[in-house]
Amino acid sequence: MAPADARAAADGASDEGTPAHAPPPRPPPPPRPLSLASALPFWFYLAVAVSLLALLLPRISPSSSSPAPLPPLLHGHLASGSVFKVDPAPGLFAVTSRPAAATGGDSTAPRVLILPGLAAGSFSFRRVLSSLSSRGILAAALDLPGQGLAPAPPAAPAPARTSALREIMDRGIFHAFEHLVQTGEVPYQEEPAAPPALSPHGPAEAAAAVARAVEALGVAPVHLVLHDSSLAAGAAFVSANPGAVRSVTLVDATASLPAFPAAVFDVPVLGKLVLRVPALFRGLVRLCCVRGMGAEEAEAHRAAMRGEGRTHGVIEAWKAMNHSFQLGEWRGSSDELRRLPMMVLWSGSWSDMWIDEGKKVAASLPDAKFVYHSGGRWPQVSDDLSLPINCIL
Repeated sequence: MAPADARAAADGASDEGTPAHAPPPRPPPPPRPLSLASALPFWFYLAVAVSLLALLLPRISPSSSSPAPLPPLLHGHLASGSVFKVDPAPGLFAVTSRPAAATGGDSTAPRVLILPGLAAGSFSFRRVLSSLSSRGILAAALDLPGQGLAPAPPAAPAPARTSALREIMDRGIFHAFEHLVQTGEVPYQEEPAAPPALSPHGPAEAAAAVARAVEALGVAPVHLVLHDSSLAAGAAFVSANPGAVRSVTLVDATASLPAFPAAVFDVPVLGKLVLRVPALFRGLVRLCCVRGMGAEEAEAHRAAMRGEGRTHGVIEAWKAMNHSFQLGEWRGSSDELRRLPMMVLWSGSWSDMWIDEGKKVAASLPDAKFVYHSGGRWPQVSDDLSLPINCIL
């Protein structure tokens, strides 16, 4: 056989063993979309974990029949003040704290009234009160209803409603049958809806409680200091009682941006967990309110929050805040308010966003004196900060 024929035969043999065009590999199947059945295990285990946490949470700090003793700091502050009822209406109570009275009973001595912000309480102003009284100034701080050391106002009763069954039971089934035959309707007399009751934690009701407390204490006229979220309640008090106020000082005061994160405590499991674990509560206060708070003072604030109805009162006060309050409009609402001396103390070291908020307040009060301080949103807690008394007065 010739060499050419041998090569042709070899090529033909190789072509028979291997196909000329191999088929392409099969593509991988597309991923299956997530179905409801595949997501059910995740939600099941999540629900089980949350349920177990909710069941075990009360056992982290078991409740006892007798209330836990107050920390020494809080107990001493409570002993130096007084709790009194300022209104015969249910739910309106107040706490005053005067660690040191004015010297000599001088009726001409300056008088300062402080309204603390959300969850801060008069306890956080105890050093300021002591400093003021040491200078011969009559100093007082009021805990707004349901906050600080003030008793929690009782819940308002639900309005009564007449039902069709009650109507039939009262007037008899025959009366109901006759009425049904004549008119084709069940005899049901719906009482007119009662107007919603005002929350005792709202600015208007809190201002009324402050007015009655000031009258009971006999401290008017006062130099009013409004801290944090007490701005709306204090402004309502000044508008209703302009003759009882000599000046107004705002200390990081806001109507809608309180320092204390009350929303955390409105979450059922998370709120209880933070309130029961001292380290979590102290970390939250340091993060949102003041960075220099010590463990002993944080524990006193936590004990105040754990009092009967206190957490609920803080949450309700947060929900009742007047977010539509405009500081500039309030300032110009009357001649008395326009003539009232005002000053703003604002944190210049907390955050850029808070400094910008202070600039908005300064723009709303162009005639007010504006002073930066080096503390946090609760400057009264800082050991290195003393409110400029001469500026307030």
